[in-house]
Amino acid sequence: MIEYHETVVVGGGFGGICAAHDLLAEGRDDFVILERAAELGGVWRDNRYPNAACDVPAHFYSLSFAPNPTWTRSYAPWDEILAYINTVADDLGVRDRVRFATTLVSASWAEPAGVWNLRTAEGGSLSCRFLIVASGSLSTPRIPDLPGRETFRGEVVHTAQWDERISLAGRRVVVVGASASAAQVLPYAVDVAESVLAVIRTPPYVMPKDDQFYDIEAQARFRDEPARMDALRSAAEHRFNVEAETQAVMDEAGLAKIEGQWRDYMESEIRDAGLRELLTPSYRFGCRRPVMSSAFYPALADRRTTVWSAEISAMTETGVVTSDGRAWDADVVVLATGFTATAMFAGIEFRGESARSLKADVWREAPHAYKGTVVAGFPNLFLVTGPHTQASGSIVAVIEAQMKMIMQYLRLVDENDAVSVQPSQRAQRDFNTWVDGAMADSVWEAGACHSWYRLGMTGKVVTKWPGNLASFQKMTSTLDLGDLVLKSGPAGSPALPVTSAADAPATGKRASSCAGSASAG
Repeated sequence: MIEYHETVVVGGGFGGICAAHDLLAEGRDDFVILERAAELGGVWRDNRYPNAACDVPAHFYSLSFAPNPTWTRSYAPWDEILAYINTVADDLGVRDRVRFATTLVSASWAEPAGVWNLRTAEGGSLSCRFLIVASGSLSTPRIPDLPGRETFRGEVVHTAQWDERISLAGRRVVVVGASASAAQVLPYAVDVAESVLAVIRTPPYVMPKDDQFYDIEAQARFRDEPARMDALRSAAEHRFNVEAETQAVMDEAGLAKIEGQWRDYMESEIRDAGLRELLTPSYRFGCRRPVMSSAFYPALADRRTTVWSAEISAMTETGVVTSDGRAWDADVVVLATGFTATAMFAGIEFRGESARSLKADVWREAPHAYKGTVVAGFPNLFLVTGPHTQASGSIVAVIEAQMKMIMQYLRLVDENDAVSVQPSQRAQRDFNTWVDGAMADSVWEAGACHSWYRLGMTGKVVTKWPGNLASFQKMTSTLDLGDLVLKSGPAGSPALPVTSAADAPATGKRASSCAGSASAG
């Protein structure tokens, strides 16, 4: 007999732990968490490279129901975040619900039973009524296909697959990329290596990181006066909301002000005119994720560092070759090349009603969903950090907003004695038409850049939310009953809208609101 649970959660990072908390708060204790690794933590379990840390203030990059007074820095390092996730899981008492080393590979909707049938890579099978997929959008490393890699006599490592046995001390190191991971690992390499080559195809906007350190006394004040943590969280959230709104509406004056601040900072750290030119972005601020670092520019300007504006095209026995034909000998090549964020929920085959494939059929042209979370034709499937959910700021806050929405949907199913819930095709189409229109006016699409937000780095933006976190929270908190379809009774009976308003417009123009969201989108 196949094992059954009311809810199966996929992923043991922030998303999975938040789902566990909210399910328990709802009195839904029949759930398990499938985690492909041997421990919890998500990206903070995997990203253990030197200097790895979060670029969002820790008191904001925390679950609202579990404030942490013991952060030692305002921008927490990976090991503290990993410990925090494990502590929250243990405080909730959910570790025994986690199926470690269990990788979901397929999920098929069974219409007669109204359940999802799941299959794991390890050969296991189970079924559930509700499926919450919280495996994360930044979980599959982007590994460039480099001809000749197999001949390289040195070591190659991606930052998300760091091997702690690899030493950079006294060695010739190549760091490929200029994202947040590169900005963190490169200063470490410069400090310990014999020489460093930084290969930067697209220079980022780099802003100084005002990293504050919290000693024992400061931690005690946070513990005794939780309002201090709340104030820091609120201040960070406000700052990100203002910045994101500037980007969402292409506020020329606001963007120009931030770009001026960037230039002043860059020129204060980079004296060489040639290097300044190489490190100057050709796109608008925010089109790519800005880098927060007070160490990256000094490391690039260091005499031990060589900076090439190029792309690695091949490897040889002794090093790397760039697209313009230059060669460099190396002992270690560090790939700080990020993740395949647009290839969402990689490795899982979803088949919904009529056995339609989510990726091959519905997402053939581009990933899309209703409110970034549910998909027409895929009942009781909930995607955490799905399409168009990257609201600037803390992804933890995005996850919490989505989870509140998911709990509303679960209650709706129960209160109507229904089998399943999904958005109507009309509501999903209207919602995404609104998103596409709003995105076209934003810096993320109109800012002239290559970005992991976009299909193929230059195509349609599919990861970003076209507004700030506040508007995303408002949009997900609004339960638009006319947009939803509940299925009741035996298989084959008609799917019925929750109310008779199923054909009402789902979205308005950008200047008004979208499914209850703020005008910012």
